[in-house]
Amino acid sequence: MRILIAPNAMKGSLSATDFANAIAEGLLLADNTLELLKRPLADGGDGTTEILVNALNGNYIAAKIHDPLDRLIDSGFGWIEETKCAIIEMADSSGLKLLSNQELNPMITSSFGTGELILNAVNRGASKIILGIGGSATVDGGLGMMKALGFRLLDCTGNEVPNGGDGLMQLGRIETDQVSPELFKCEIIVATDVVNQLLGEEGAARIYGPQKGATPLMVQNLELGFKNYIQIIEHRSGKDLVQLTGGGAAGGLAIPLVAFLNATMVSGAELVMEVLGVLADIKNCDLVITGEGCIDIQTCNGKGAAVIAVAAHNAGIPVIAIGGTVNHEASSIFDGIFSICSGPSSLEESVSNAYELTRLASQELGKLLKSVLK
Repeated sequence: MRILIAPNAMKGSLSATDFANAIAEGLLLADNTLELLKRPLADGGDGTTEILVNALNGNYIAAKIHDPLDRLIDSGFGWIEETKCAIIEMADSSGLKLLSNQELNPMITSSFGTGELILNAVNRGASKIILGIGGSATVDGGLGMMKALGFRLLDCTGNEVPNGGDGLMQLGRIETDQVSPELFKCEIIVATDVVNQLLGEEGAARIYGPQKGATPLMVQNLELGFKNYIQIIEHRSGKDLVQLTGGGAAGGLAIPLVAFLNATMVSGAELVMEVLGVLADIKNCDLVITGEGCIDIQTCNGKGAAVIAVAAHNAGIPVIAIGGTVNHEASSIFDGIFSICSGPSSLEESVSNAYELTRLASQELGKLLKSVLK
């Protein structure tokens, strides 16, 4: 039996590579005759840069930038010299992983650092930028990023609006006269892991605000701010963006990139799968095993595990998903979903023991497969 093992990272505990290795170890403990092919995936969030850089024989360029709370940090981006392509991961500059739970506050957290990485890449001579926008800590519509890129974001009195979600409601006009001409020449591809639009019940404020520290009152203010923000951006750019698929990802960060820099939005998972040649791998296997840290209804909205499940089913191949937290509302897109948690335990215990728990769960799955194949 030939099995393709293609999980995303288990956020906060295992990289996609470690996740794939743990699954493979468990399966082989149960049945060492299995033929396994490991293809760790990413969908625009954590690990995207590493996977694409390794696949494209690139390297990593270090850069000092500012985190979501304006603290100077060490970060960087992937670089493919042959094509002058930069691979930027928003999680490394404006990501949740850079903040403690106590620091989460989308009214003040800023995407400025993401703009700094984009500018670093353009100044290095990038002709193309792949920007993965998963794992963000911000709900600022990309205002911070725009500031870093030279856009002037002014209120009705001509003063610069504040950082974070607070700036959305105060935005009065946008000026582009100080943006580098080289930025407009660069092809920008935004790799997203969700399909949510900017506004509404499934929008940036209501769905992702609470994950990034928003109280119910903050969610209301962010939604009002986005209504002001999108009206100004659409008027300034002449583009209809309020219904842009994926426009709600990363707190609306893609909206100004599409509006002013003609960025293209793509599924991060599909982009990574194309680079790695995963579609061909699927057709040559008997089973796909995927997974991520939390498998729930949001998995169905463009996450890597769902994208590979659709591709596998289109090829007539069954798909099993393994996760840390599993909600069976997502079971409709998989042929089976399994949690690595075998009993009551704290989140800290599960995170610290994720590799061993994954290995053990995969060993039990391997026993089942071996029994069925007899």
